[in-house]
Amino acid sequence: MTTSPLVSVCLVSSDALVRLRERYTVVERASGVPIPDDLLPNLHAMISTPYDQIDSAFLQRTPRMKIIAQFGTGTDNIDLEAAKARGVTVTHTHDIVTSATADMTLALMLSVTRRLNDAARILDEGPAAMPLGFDLTGKILGIVGMGQIGAAVARRALGFGMKIRYANRSRANPTIERETTASRLSPRDLFIASDVITVHCDLNADSHHLINSDALDRMKDTAVLINTSRAAVVDEVALEHALTQNRLWGAGLDVFSSQLPDAVRHHPRVVLTPHAGTATQETRMAMSNMVVDSIIACLSGHAEIPHLKA
Repeated sequence: MTTSPLVSVCLVSSDALVRLRERYTVVERASGVPIPDDLLPNLHAMISTPYDQIDSAFLQRTPRMKIIAQFGTGTDNIDLEAAKARGVTVTHTHDIVTSATADMTLALMLSVTRRLNDAARILDEGPAAMPLGFDLTGKILGIVGMGQIGAAVARRALGFGMKIRYANRSRANPTIERETTASRLSPRDLFIASDVITVHCDLNADSHHLINSDALDRMKDTAVLINTSRAAVVDEVALEHALTQNRLWGAGLDVFSSQLPDAVRHHPRVVLTPHAGTATQETRMAMSNMVVDSIIACLSGHAEIPHLKA
């Protein structure tokens, strides 16, 4: 039994960690590493990541849990209804991840279309014909999910001379449409028209495997797919087929499952990054402060908890 509330943390910056240690008993863990079973009964708060599966069974084992502060925007790994039923507050680091994730999207887009993987091999393997990519100028960028991140990507892509199209459940803010000269299409038409498809939607029942064989079959065989949202939005078996059958030119994935087919993992025109969309010093510092602010407010009994998951 601890003498002060027990908090499980991961990823937070050292300065933010100090603020927690001043108030609570803190146990650190690496991202993706489960919390030890013997700590669960006395756990009052935790910083979670998308690798943590927090369901009703987990919450039953943490009867003292007051708050789960997600280190990220999406909360599809958390059973929100079960948390609500048990009176557990859930927060997330919304908004602050927008710029870094949008930057990563463009980094992947450039890496794939300019074939940087292939170009780098020349340095290791000796002289060879320079692999040719393609220009972004004049190409159509199809954005699936025109929320804050999608809009930030559109603004950046406009600077590369791309034509912006998007698919969204509802029309985007007219101001964003004017700023980016974006026009809305149906998902079907977006897949057909785009030279680059980039995915920025939440993971839910509707978006699970949204990029499936049907969607991939509609894309140009010269098209590129970029995913910085959630791995399960893309059917990875269908992606493997599209790449190996030359039905898709390439892909840039910041998120993918542990079962990603080897044919995708080692494809010469696939660029993989390890869920690094928010991996900048500024963004991680801001995310650290957001989760710590939420925990302190909740465990201190404040009526208003910042960064609540709506």
